[in-house]
Amino acid sequence: MLAGSIAFLVIGFAILIYSGDCLVRGALVAAYKANVSPLLVGILIVGFGTSMPEFLIGVQATIAGKPGLAHGNIIGSNIANVWLVLALPALIFPISTVAPRMRLTAFFMLMVTAAWIGITLVFGLNPVIGAAFLIVLAVYTLVSWFINRADHTEDTPDDLKIMHSPSWRMVMLILIGLVGLPLGSRLLVDGGISLAKETGMREEIVGLTLLAVGSSLPELGAGIAAAVRKHGDVAMGNILGANIFNVLGVGGAVALLAPHQSLAADFTGYSNWAMGLAALLITLVVFMRRRIGLATGLIFLALYAVYIAGLVLNWSFDDLVYSIIERPAAPAAPIP
Repeated sequence: MLAGSIAFLVIGFAILIYSGDCLVRGALVAAYKANVSPLLVGILIVGFGTSMPEFLIGVQATIAGKPGLAHGNIIGSNIANVWLVLALPALIFPISTVAPRMRLTAFFMLMVTAAWIGITLVFGLNPVIGAAFLIVLAVYTLVSWFINRADHTEDTPDDLKIMHSPSWRMVMLILIGLVGLPLGSRLLVDGGISLAKETGMREEIVGLTLLAVGSSLPELGAGIAAAVRKHGDVAMGNILGANIFNVLGVGGAVALLAPHQSLAADFTGYSNWAMGLAALLITLVVFMRRRIGLATGLIFLALYAVYIAGLVLNWSFDDLVYSIIERPAAPAAPIP
């Protein structure tokens, strides 16, 4: 059974990587043919497109009655996106952070992350919050489209090659992505649930590690491709857009599909705060207009290693948190 669980995970990862890459390439062809800005491509097309695995995994895990997998996938993916997925391409080519309106996008991502931490800590998730998240995402998408729609940059030879790709190829790539992503996510969720049962691993930890890193692989592939082609705005837009979509899109759908959900202590006491720190650091880097190169990439990788060590050692900031806000009262003992 253990070998079968691992096989499901490996096959699911492979299908997700391939289908996610197809969806992104097809979307890029459509975007460049429409002459939209590279930052918008990174945020709405690449970032949202590569986050489809997280969305499908979150929805299917919630329907399967495993909200811990869904919550862990959202939080773990956002952490991995900054400290792993953004760091690895930066080791190859420095990533620029000076694109127009990138500061505004980074600040919005930070505010969305802060809202998730506060809401899940105090209220938990419910359908009303889920609907609010999805409405905010829809408004943000429309505003971003109108603000960043025009492409004022000079087209590179790679851009021209993409623009001249035939329309039938664009449609084929998008269809492969749309068919492959649900299949890969289904295999990944089934494998994660089975692995947790076989090894005794908590589903929250599976979501924070295996599923989070696996579903972030499309972002990694897109980030490396953007860095190699020196499209720093696409690489950064990919990460910022993915993190926004994970919270508002995936989090909204997960909250909408189930009644009141309280996040496990693994999230509220530790991983939520690691996600907040990652969002704060990348926002500071963008506001300082500092290129993300070898040194920053190594620091981010070291922080990710520390975060994983904290998971293994069961670190928690509960005492610090509840010294600031009032700890929820314990239920009264029944009267004999």
